[in-house]
Amino acid sequence: MDLVVLSEVRWGYFRTRKQFLLSRFPERWRVFFAQPPAAGADDPWTPRHEGRVTYFTVPFLKPVTRNRLYNAAAATAPGRALIERTAWSHLSRRLRELGVEPRPVVMASNIYAAQALERLEHRAAFYDFNDHPFQFAGVPDWTHPYWPRAHAAVDWMFVVSEWYRRKLSTEVAAPLVPLGNGVEFDRFAAPSPPPDELAQWPRPWIGYVGLLSHFLDFELLERLRAERRGGTLILIGPGSPATDDAVRALAARGGVAVLGSRPYEQVPGVMQALDVGVIPFRAHDSFVQGINPNKVYQYLAAGCATVTTPLLDLEAAPPHLQFAAEPGHFVSAVHAALDAGRDPDACRALARPHDWGERATRMVTEIERRLSAVRSDSQAREDA
Repeated sequence: MDLVVLSEVRWGYFRTRKQFLLSRFPERWRVFFAQPPAAGADDPWTPRHEGRVTYFTVPFLKPVTRNRLYNAAAATAPGRALIERTAWSHLSRRLRELGVEPRPVVMASNIYAAQALERLEHRAAFYDFNDHPFQFAGVPDWTHPYWPRAHAAVDWMFVVSEWYRRKLSTEVAAPLVPLGNGVEFDRFAAPSPPPDELAQWPRPWIGYVGLLSHFLDFELLERLRAERRGGTLILIGPGSPATDDAVRALAARGGVAVLGSRPYEQVPGVMQALDVGVIPFRAHDSFVQGINPNKVYQYLAAGCATVTTPLLDLEAAPPHLQFAAEPGHFVSAVHAALDAGRDPDACRALARPHDWGERATRMVTEIERRLSAVRSDSQAREDA
């Protein structure tokens, strides 16, 4: 069976939900991953292969680029129409060249590929809702019609969180199938060395590992810095233009270690070294309320007590997993975890059911169940 993926992110961009899921599909599936271009990146305009996944670039419409001429064209209806026609022509030709079956299964997560989603003949089509398409900074107004076009063109949707399942149930007609995020459990549970530079910072180590994005709550980060019990607030991850100034100002006040990005292979060692892992996001932001961060499961699989903004997809298990929406409550939860001491086995027990292998099996089972139902309906009509 062939699966064509119309993706909003590149296959080689960090380690994303799509890589974790699609790389675990069984051998009976071939995956063809169509990704948008990236200026300055090593774009695979010629298809490349990784396991059973073939990935390649398609010039899909993009809402924000560094090219002013492109942005100006995309801001007009004729410009967008030209870009979409070009993308469709490129995609359809590439699928023929790769020998993709005439009516594949289609997975979409890129609303700007709506025209391709509408035109591509398929046995079934579904949308994988992980991030809200409008949660990113700088999304222009012309993008908004693409979301209803995308969800109207699919037969069902996988939804990353219970919060989004409830919200989308009032917006879309397609059936909603909960499928949360997960963790490479064995990778994060296996002992890994911490970065050498951590040793120079006083403990306890209260750490955030991830993109320093606009979701971060800097009032909360300041409270954590001020009430760190003589230890260090550690921030590890790539920076963001939206928060660079705020991060520099926080670090200048002392007690904060901003250690930059780390390769994915080093992340387990970083998390295992922390005394408490935190996800200090702006709890009342609607987009934050909808996310189901991979790092919750990664911290726990690494044996690290975790304090995060509330999730509807997990039960709190103090002191190993605690939720807090206000800065004062968040700091109190961090102190409670420090007072309780480390219990890696208890933390890992919370993460183990959320391994990516289990998530991929659930996704494949649901797809194949629905395909079987479609075949049965078709046969019944023929027999009638």
